[in-house]
Amino acid sequence: MASQLARVAASVSTPLLCAALIIAVICAGCAQPPVDMSLLTGDPCEPPCWQGLTPGVSTHEEVNEFIRTSRFVNPQTLHVTALRTGDGQRVGVSISWSTTVGRGGGYIDLAVKGGVLNNMIIYPNYDLTVGSLLETYGPPERVNVGITGSFGHIPAVGVTLFYPTNGFTAYLELPIDDARLGPDSTVLRLWYSQAAPLEQFLELGKGYLGRTPERWLESLREWPGYGQLELP
Repeated sequence: MASQLARVAASVSTPLLCAALIIAVICAGCAQPPVDMSLLTGDPCEPPCWQGLTPGVSTHEEVNEFIRTSRFVNPQTLHVTALRTGDGQRVGVSISWSTTVGRGGGYIDLAVKGGVLNNMIIYPNYDLTVGSLLETYGPPERVNVGITGSFGHIPAVGVTLFYPTNGFTAYLELPIDDARLGPDSTVLRLWYSQAAPLEQFLELGKGYLGRTPERWLESLREWPGYGQLELP
């Protein structure tokens, strides 16, 4: 009788053991590496450097080596397109991908022009809040507030925080019916360029920021603090 029970137990436990091993392997593959919080930690470098890449400094060859070796690049999502002027002349390439870290929501776009990294667009893969940004860098030098949401999207209040001497901007959106900026407001994307005084920084960003430096200077305001934002 005891031997029969042992055989039954063995016949039951073997499939269960196999299932447990399969689940263990799957779960091991589910483990997420650390998120990219370098903006707040300065590790491995501070803006305008990101993960060892710096606009105006890093070469196209260094960008390619980063893409080939970095754990922050998901090669299955890699996409390369030509950057062209209005008359069709090729001036560089845009290299983009989804990150492989955190919860998978991150997205990176590098613009390379003239053989050198020009700028970087980074969608954080964690909840980057305005409060944590201010704790690290202090209030932004300038702020832009405007209505966004063209092409059928729901209108919202777009807010851009300018940190030119640190070489980056941070963009977020607030509900149009409650444009209240608070420490828990979440940043949607970052733009890295070369660190420079404000007017030079705006000149560097003409292609991405979408306005002339003169128009930007007309619309920028001092840091208003937390609370309800005054719309233009």
